Amino acid sequence: MMDFDSILKDSGEKITGCVAVSLVGTDGIALASYTKYPQADLSLADAELATLAITAEKISKEIGAGEMAEIILITGKMTIVTGMIGKDYYIYYALTGKEQNVGLARYEIKRLATELSPVLYS
Repeated sequence: MMDFDSILKDSGEKITGCVAVSLVGTDGIALASYTKYPQADLSLADAELATLAITAEKISKEIGAGEMAEIILITGKMTIVTGMIGKDYYIYYALTGKEQNVGLARYEIKRLATELSPVLYS
């Protein structure tokens, strides 16, 4: 079995500003996650971002824009880059600080989608 936690940790540590990364089902339950702050509980973020991803997918289809591929949420303290892996899973990266590599987070989502899809959907 693939070690999703290690894969996410390695990926998150490559990205400047990344403080958390999580692989989550659209039901809001994480399959794996990594955070630089071990005391942090990502379960609320996992669930809320699942709701956001499902809502974005619904809106995208209703307006004829096709399937939702990614969401970039920018707040006063954080940038959250979310990308779908098929229809049932998504990965998100939480980035903070002045130096945030959003481009690399987007690249990593695409790379991991290719790597993990065969395992997730087998």
